[in-house]
Amino acid sequence: MKKLVVLIAGVLSAGSVFANPSVTETFGATQDLLVNEDVKELQIVDINSDNRKDLVWTTSTGAVKYKLRNNNAIASLETLPGTRWRLEYTMNGQVKFVSFTTGGGIIETDNDKVYKINKLSMGEAGELWFCTPLVNGLDRTDCAWHYKITDILPNVMIGTDQRTGAKWVANKIVAE
Repeated sequence: MKKLVVLIAGVLSAGSVFANPSVTETFGATQDLLVNEDVKELQIVDINSDNRKDLVWTTSTGAVKYKLRNNNAIASLETLPGTRWRLEYTMNGQVKFVSFTTGGGIIETDNDKVYKINKLSMGEAGELWFCTPLVNGLDRTDCAWHYKITDILPNVMIGTDQRTGAKWVANKIVAE
């Protein structure tokens, strides 16, 4: 009985939070997550290994259903300048730091070498490409090391090092 009273008090106090104007201005309108679905239990997991969380739920009849998360973040050349990323190769854990600018940017390796990003472009299928010279230094203008960004979300990029074929994941570094 005491647990029920505490639960009801918690629900009522949570309801009063949404009556507070400052909270309603901070958050958007309440929306239905799964319209016309009989949800008994909901899990948010990556079921297809694409590094995006998907929805999996069971219904009251025991059926298991899912919705895969779309990559709705449109990759564009305008979203990268002014951002910094920690790029890590998935096979060997090698780390590089990538800083994009309107003119390209730079890549810094874990052994303090700096490479200039000479080209930043978008392919026909919407994937982003950038390249660096093979030799470090900011005065180089050639393109020998090519990187392909296959997925870009607000804080995560997934891609391939075209020179070695190695896969990588980059996380956006947010300035404090």
